[in-house]
Amino acid sequence: MKIKEKLEDFIVHEIADIYPENQGEYSLYLLKKLNVSTWDALGRIAKKLRISMNSIGYGGLKDKKALAHQFITIKQGPKKDIKEKEFELIYLGKTSKPMCKELLIGNKFEIVIKNFKMEKKTFDKEVQLVKNFGLANYFNEQRFSSVKTSKKFVVKEIIKGNYEEALYLILAEGSAVDIEKTRKLRNCLKKNWKNFEKCLEFAKIGWEKNLLNFLITHKPSKRTFKRALNLIDKEYLFFLGNVYQSYLWNEVLKKVFEKLKIKCFKVPYLLGEFLFYKEISKEDLEFLKNLKLPLPCPKLTFKDKKEKINLALIYNEICKKEGLGDIKNLRTFVKGLILKTYPRPAIVFPENLEWTKLDNDAIKIKFTLEKGAYATLVIKRLYYGYQNP
Repeated sequence: MKIKEKLEDFIVHEIADIYPENQGEYSLYLLKKLNVSTWDALGRIAKKLRISMNSIGYGGLKDKKALAHQFITIKQGPKKDIKEKEFELIYLGKTSKPMCKELLIGNKFEIVIKNFKMEKKTFDKEVQLVKNFGLANYFNEQRFSSVKTSKKFVVKEIIKGNYEEALYLILAEGSAVDIEKTRKLRNCLKKNWKNFEKCLEFAKIGWEKNLLNFLITHKPSKRTFKRALNLIDKEYLFFLGNVYQSYLWNEVLKKVFEKLKIKCFKVPYLLGEFLFYKEISKEDLEFLKNLKLPLPCPKLTFKDKKEKINLALIYNEICKKEGLGDIKNLRTFVKGLILKTYPRPAIVFPENLEWTKLDNDAIKIKFTLEKGAYATLVIKRLYYGYQNP
């Protein structure tokens, strides 16, 4: 199976509760981008218009390898379009509110799958099963790009007190911006770790320069490395915390399926495997449809009343498996690195799910998903479900 062979094979349209009002202090635009990340496109727009990134409002980050359409607002933005090679900004009008994730409703997808020969009747059955029973709402691999190489989580190392390892992962393995722009710095640090002065010239971001200067002027020690963590951009630290929480959330959902004794098939992904079911009992379906699992954090509390499964026990089991004891130990004691929580639906139902055959080994699938859900998971569920009759 192949997806995203061509950028036009993966098309996404954002659905949001925002529209031109012909008045207001914000300018509303449709951003059409191709082979560029949302962050990169917004950065180029800010540079071109000579404005701060803080004046740009957006709802979510769309896939880089896709033809993506999303809404953005700019405070007192110009009434004009901007067209460049990898993106186009189309002015829609004035509006009274800035675009933000709270205004997101969902996304509509059109995806071409190639190198996929199948029997129509069998695939139709898989599509109907997804329509009837939904699918697990995991965080997919796009969420974990910062751990793609190392398979290690910065925040886990910080929690365990491995501050030098955490810094190495942040500076040498990961990147706060587009990975290509920091490649020279990362390659230098991999060869010259602790000889930070050799790599200072490659640091192009303010906080990275400050952090390297701090490490250059202080004797290497556990205390030094811990203090250095306080110099990292707080938004990036929060993002890294959320990445680890997302992985733990995935593990919690898998454990829920195990506790419910739901028959599942396994699907490989970057950090292990997903468990997907095909069909489940009416009782389990109702339970899962109403189940919203919070992202793990140390202040999480659970209801005392008897539930179908013991969520407190499951969360603690996952933390113990990670070598953290229990959920109360998800603390970093690093300023600004706070693990916040929010409820995420356990399962999701694609709306208007349909497919058409393009040729002998290619199909196009269309559907709409609620915000926060991953289209690539729908593809995985259908493809691997077909392979596991």
